[in-house]
Amino acid sequence: MNLGRTKQSARGSNVRLPVVLIIDDVEEHFTAARERLHGKARVICQFPNDVTLDDLNAANVVLVDLRLENWPERDKQTTPALKPLDGLALIATLKSNLSKDPARTPTAFALHSGQLQILSGKLSPANREHALAKMLDVDWVFGKGISSNNFEIEVLSLARAVRALPHPWPDAKKSRDTLMTLLKLRKKQRWFLRAVKDVERAKPPQDVFAETTNGMAFIKWLLQDVLPFPTFLMDERYLAARLHVSPASFRQAIGELGSFDRIIKQFEYAGILHDFAGRRWWRAGIEYWLWRETAGQPFDKAALQSLAEKLSLGLEVVDLARPVVELDEQFRPTDSLVDVADAIQITPDDWPSSADPAWISISRAKESPTMAARVSGQDRERLESLLGK
Repeated sequence: MNLGRTKQSARGSNVRLPVVLIIDDVEEHFTAARERLHGKARVICQFPNDVTLDDLNAANVVLVDLRLENWPERDKQTTPALKPLDGLALIATLKSNLSKDPARTPTAFALHSGQLQILSGKLSPANREHALAKMLDVDWVFGKGISSNNFEIEVLSLARAVRALPHPWPDAKKSRDTLMTLLKLRKKQRWFLRAVKDVERAKPPQDVFAETTNGMAFIKWLLQDVLPFPTFLMDERYLAARLHVSPASFRQAIGELGSFDRIIKQFEYAGILHDFAGRRWWRAGIEYWLWRETAGQPFDKAALQSLAEKLSLGLEVVDLARPVVELDEQFRPTDSLVDVADAIQITPDDWPSSADPAWISISRAKESPTMAARVSGQDRERLESLLGK
């Protein structure tokens, strides 16, 4: 199987394109991934035994298959230390071979597999890639086949984000300014100071951790602790709940690209990884806007519902005093909104302390022992009283 031509062609293409190194033991997998990234990235395809330091140094993102069964050179080894049995072990080895020079171009490492389920335990890997990546100590995990609908978008977004990192990462004096630049948070925004406080509350890596990882700690923080949760950025479900409208109607209204979409676009997140997992909006910007539009009553139900009716006829107002997003059995946000009075707080393992609380309905907690076991604090006493314990 000759992959040399592919590699040479990729290296001879436009050097401004991001570089993706794909390591797999099955040639057909190279072909599928390369076709999806064709014309959008320089793609280097290699069998595990053929990877060179030049490949690693050139790559912005390295994708490694989990199961590496067709690797005869490895199988001939008799020393366990020379036999990485799967993609995770290979990633660790490749990382250790990269230069420790702080001025080198950073590199992201991700698992690329169609068998993520065997690593995720009782939880589905679908829409929980952030939790799986954190557990496996990689930057991200990408599925193959039907589970990889956004593969090229997310790989390219990650590669561009890595390329945007300064190297070396600046010292503590300049790190904060770098952070704001990467997030595209600007002082001219009237809600800038509030946004800065929100970002700082989420504890971004700025100093030693960011420096020693060539800035990759910042990327992992965004991917694993910010974008998947309601933090200083809000996705469409959490923004819909804040506006007291159904997520489905919100999604449809912004999809029509009308006046409503233009209004909230001014608060849309445009920093690195903005296109990784759907649109996000700055919480600080939304709160500033709501305060202005509701005449200082940003949490008043009637004021919010009146605003929603003015914004778009397509927005479906929900008749809830304080709607919150309900999580499903996999701890993923759903389109189901419940009133906070009928909800109960849970603490999933991977839920950041800087994020808004995670909620499920009381009825779901009653029906699911698994969910009930994650009810926290005073809500546990409340649930037990409801269950008659």
